[in-house]
Amino acid sequence: MRIIEINALENGGHRNQTWSDDVALPEGYARIPDDVETPNFPFGEVTVERIEGVLTVTKWKALPIPESNEPEPITTQERLAALEAAMLEMAMGGAE
Repeated sequence: MRIIEINALENGGHRNQTWSDDVALPEGYARIPDDVETPNFPFGEVTVERIEGVLTVTKWKALPIPESNEPEPITTQERLAALEAAMLEMAMGGAE
């Protein structure tokens, strides 16, 4: 079963992990029952209730997935082209 930190991060996401029923929930976490749909997980607003003594997500409102601020990784082809250009540059510069 999945669990999430009840308080969302700045970007609207929630820290999450798997959980075994025989282990106590960490402080500030709630379990997500299998029948609760979680579109855009882990980005959402949660409603939590105590069910049978366990904090449980009863509602999930999806939030948009934020755009990544990380640059797109370069492809192998782009990397090879850059290496070939650098080698050609070195070869041409060394010939003079």
